[in-house]
Amino acid sequence: MKKKWFRVVLIFLSAIAVFRLFLFVLPFPELERFVNRDVSTRIFDRNGELLQVLPLEGGLRREFRPLSEIPENVRAEFIRAEDKRFYFHFGIDFIAVARSFVQNVRGGRRVSGASTMTMQLARMVCPSERRDFRAKIRDSINAIRIEGKFSKKRILELYLNNVPFGKNCEGVVSTARTFFEKNLSELTDEEIKKMASIPRNPNLYNNLEKKFIYPFHFPHYIRYLKSGGEFDARKRMNRTTIPEKKLSVDLQLQFFAENQAKSAIERSGNSRISNAAVFVCDAKSGEVLSWVGSEGWDDGSGGQIDGVLNRMQPGSSMKPFLYATALDNGYLPTDILSDIPKEFGERNLYIPQNFNNRFNGPVRFRIALASSLNIPAVSILDDVGVPKYMENLTKLGFDSLVKDGSGFRADLGLSLGAGEVSLRELTEAFRVFVCDGELKTDGEKSVRVFSEDSARIICSILSDKNARAMGFGYFQTFETNYPAIFKTGTANQYQSIVALGSTKNYSVGVWMGNFSGSTVIGKTGSSLPAAVAKSILDLLEKDSDISSLQFDEPENFTKRKICALSGKIPGKFCKSTVIEYVPKENADFEGGKKIGVCTWHTKDGTFLPGEYQRWLSAANFSINYGNENLSIVNPKKGSVFYFDESRNNLRQVVRLEAVGGMGESADVFLDGKKIARLERPFILNFPAEKGEHELSIDCAGESDSVLFVVR
Repeated sequence: MKKKWFRVVLIFLSAIAVFRLFLFVLPFPELERFVNRDVSTRIFDRNGELLQVLPLEGGLRREFRPLSEIPENVRAEFIRAEDKRFYFHFGIDFIAVARSFVQNVRGGRRVSGASTMTMQLARMVCPSERRDFRAKIRDSINAIRIEGKFSKKRILELYLNNVPFGKNCEGVVSTARTFFEKNLSELTDEEIKKMASIPRNPNLYNNLEKKFIYPFHFPHYIRYLKSGGEFDARKRMNRTTIPEKKLSVDLQLQFFAENQAKSAIERSGNSRISNAAVFVCDAKSGEVLSWVGSEGWDDGSGGQIDGVLNRMQPGSSMKPFLYATALDNGYLPTDILSDIPKEFGERNLYIPQNFNNRFNGPVRFRIALASSLNIPAVSILDDVGVPKYMENLTKLGFDSLVKDGSGFRADLGLSLGAGEVSLRELTEAFRVFVCDGELKTDGEKSVRVFSEDSARIICSILSDKNARAMGFGYFQTFETNYPAIFKTGTANQYQSIVALGSTKNYSVGVWMGNFSGSTVIGKTGSSLPAAVAKSILDLLEKDSDISSLQFDEPENFTKRKICALSGKIPGKFCKSTVIEYVPKENADFEGGKKIGVCTWHTKDGTFLPGEYQRWLSAANFSINYGNENLSIVNPKKGSVFYFDESRNNLRQVVRLEAVGGMGESADVFLDGKKIARLERPFILNFPAEKGEHELSIDCAGESDSVLFVVR
């Protein structure tokens, strides 16, 4: 008899095992889609502060937590309220079914249901609009199928993370935020009981006032990350990774940057500045710390436009990259650059002007960069060449300068920031100087852009407040008690103003203007964004060891006195000297590229090279000319001039300018015919006539000539 009952039990258990195995292998595509459906991604800052919970379609929040991270009292309360025998049935609770049947018959109406949590989960997996007897049977069958595929822990996990609560939230994590403004682990026992009662009739709670407003920080940056695929806002619940993302940003720094940008706009008064953008990154790694795309996301002035990524002309803020390129291509910090009226190009003439419409004559390399003079910058690019400069800009990550994949928007105007770049590109590239000319990329690889010495010399120049005086005066915007470099820029037509700042630890970029493209009214300087950049660096470096922020000295240069005018080693007639970096081999005048002794100052006075004669004359200086070779500087060889037919009745001329020569007078010849005898300065306007022409000049036995065309 015992053997007979043993066989019966064994057959029964075997049948159950086979049935469960059958259920396990039986396809259930609806369940597979359900466990892989989208859930909300939680995004945190570097300190664990919640930035956003990304909504799903229709604004629904459905956050996921592994069962092990759902508090035990939450699990226990839902089992008590919804399914006391959850761990003792296989999807259908027959005791609850019997009890419900009796109660409903006695009451003459539906008094209670018998749905288990597994049946409720089955209803979520295969929803039905009609809740009749057939739907109940289908839920029961699907519940058994679910029990055959998953463990009780997995079923409970799926239930607690997906059960609907109304008010556009599902799952206990989002419900804790929406109804109680708390994290799930912070709920009291009473609040957990209230939450567990909501699924019985979620519609009752839809009309209640929603207290919790989901955080919406870093909207522009997070939108950028979503569009770039750096993380997917829709993580799958059956993955081992929790749908969370911890960013490198700092929420408290973001608040500070937002307030600084708002205050700067308020201080701008009637300057037609309606918006601002701020980008802050780690100078060594390039990690993003703050990203203020606009002053306000919904402020009515294009707030959803991202000023960090929006392309704009950066103006003079690009010049440090050009000057570093020059240092790597043979220029020295002692070089003198001519800030005088010049024409560049041949057929397409380019005539740059300085910001203040003044010319400063001979200018030291340091002052030309720090005071942001335009003509020296164009001269450098004309000499170094656009291709070499573009090669460095490409290494620096200025992808915005690529045009349609077929070439670069590159000409001499690039020296003044005529190409369009983003604030992010600009700020990330600016850190190259405090990183000794080398940048780390996203893959932790380092890209060498400039030599260490060139980067360190640029840091010395951009941190030199005295060198800025010629262009900007001795204002205190950039006064810091720690080593820092700064550069500002104003876009063409004053549509944008930009400021960059960096220490060894942090780099900051600030843009101000308006997204409509309208020009800024009134004072066009960059003091407003510069003040924002400085205030952010002040905050970041307030507790730093200043000695650790000191910029390193260039290894192959040493400091010594040079003539303030000529940039050469001072002679006995030089009256003014300054300290500048010179190559070490020049310190003892042995070997290498020697900068030489000043020849501009003599016992008979100061003699400037002939190229400065026009500038000296216009400035009403007492003129001394050096012993330069005679040379025609305008028109250039091969120049092409076009006759303006609309001005037929007006006299149209070609302008001759020549410098150098040992005499005080010169004869000018056009096509072999003498047309004038000139006294210094050698400048002459003569009638333009169509055709090919040869222009020549003779001075004290020297001569020079050029060919040009008038069409």
